Amino acid sequence: MRAARWLLAGTAAAVVLFVLGVALFGPLFAGEPERIVGLPYSAPAAGSPLGTDSAGRDVLDRVLAGGRPLVAVPVVATILATVLGLVLGLLGGYFAGITDAVVSRLDYLLLGLPPVLILLVLLHGWGYSATTMIIVVVLTGTPFVSRVTRAETLRAVEDGYVVAAYAGGDSHLSVIVREILPNIVRPVLADFGTRLAIAVTLTAAAAFLGFGSSGPNWGAMISQNVEGIQLTPWGVAVPAILLGVLTVAANLGIDRIVGRVLR
Repeated sequence: MRAARWLLAGTAAAVVLFVLGVALFGPLFAGEPERIVGLPYSAPAAGSPLGTDSAGRDVLDRVLAGGRPLVAVPVVATILATVLGLVLGLLGGYFAGITDAVVSRLDYLLLGLPPVLILLVLLHGWGYSATTMIIVVVLTGTPFVSRVTRAETLRAVEDGYVVAAYAGGDSHLSVIVREILPNIVRPVLADFGTRLAIAVTLTAAAAFLGFGSSGPNWGAMISQNVEGIQLTPWGVAVPAILLGVLTVAANLGIDRIVGRVLR
């Protein structure tokens, strides 16, 4: 039974690493993703093992070249959202009072706005760019990180070692950095996976809705090729599967890694 679990875990890890490899290093092996190689929605052939898309371009080349935008921008945006949410949650949970009230009201305001609504408003107002997508992720992700951090900070503040450090004359900054932060980092990092998965989903959704450059993108490929799915499904199925694995890997994989490292 244990061997079966290890086999299953190893297989899942191999699949995840393969997808991450395709997303990060696929462009190095892609041909010319914009070159027309045949008729639209052609079946797989020797030169095009996954067939062609709605414009007659090679699906495999576009799959290899279309994953990196769904990794680079979400990772940067999620790091920024986590750092900002961590700072706000620490300030609110540690200082309480007016500081906590301001942070909490800001969190409630942002939590009440649907992420898709923020995405569409900013995309229509500012146009698609990496900066716009980063702002979308920061606005939608920061309040969740802040709430998690605040709850853990409130719990840590009541512990005896924090009270003793403060009573011993340590500064607020010293208490936060040396006593509180190491004890709340695990749940914050575990939540990072969820924020990253949502960031990947939002970035793919923007491409699916037609925003962004005309370059290859797994989200855009699903939208562009859905009309020909009965003729050749690979232009939709392959990017959809890769996108799904990438999202699950971001959500569950980081949680597992954090659990093992900080155990």
